[in-house]
Amino acid sequence: MSRSTSPVALANSAATLLSTVKFDERGLVTVVVADRASGVVRMVAWANQEALTRTVTSGKGVFWSRSRKALWEKGETSGNALLVRELRVDCDADVVLYLVDAEGPSCHTGETSCFFRRLDADGSLVEDHGPAAVPASVIDRVAEVIRVRREERPEKSYVVSLLDAGWPKILGKLREESGELAEALPEGDAAHTAHEAADLIFHMLVGLEAAGVSTAEIYAQLRKRFGVSGLDEKASRQPKAPTNA
Repeated sequence: MSRSTSPVALANSAATLLSTVKFDERGLVTVVVADRASGVVRMVAWANQEALTRTVTSGKGVFWSRSRKALWEKGETSGNALLVRELRVDCDADVVLYLVDAEGPSCHTGETSCFFRRLDADGSLVEDHGPAAVPASVIDRVAEVIRVRREERPEKSYVVSLLDAGWPKILGKLREESGELAEALPEGDAAHTAHEAADLIFHMLVGLEAAGVSTAEIYAQLRKRFGVSGLDEKASRQPKAPTNA
């Protein structure tokens, strides 16, 4: 949900949402809040028409408190705001999903997610730090660490040494790691192959940071290829413009 969207467009979006959602007899709808990057469910709350409207128009998670009988905006007092990037409605239109970038923990206990109690195999409730992130989100976490290293420049940082050495060093490591992965693949040693693949992905992410290319741009390219023949996709690419010598 871009804040650059015009007020009229936001008002139209809110009207569409309100006409789609099926509110219960109390005028409320269940809202599930999930982290946009990790997929972790952070909390579940309730919203009425005004809460949904304010969420759409402000871009922040707004809800209805059943106990206080009042609107509340997440982070208004704690600072742990929910920046709503996307709104979705389920198939029955009686649950709304907020996909958010969260600023700080979302549970009043200080945990990242309100769902920090897990039913164990022995029937007991075990406390942890909430559901695990979607496994693939580790790529974004590594990319973020690389970005932070570049900005903060800590001493004895391998990432900083690669970035400071420039393209010859970065490209040399990419060639080295890709060669080691190519050697590992046919060996049938899954652990060794995974290790080499991780090394290549890490150095690829360093290269992407140096080039100013985000993981989001890579994901967007991959999404476009679903349902498209690889041969057709490759044939449709525009030829690369020649560089001047």
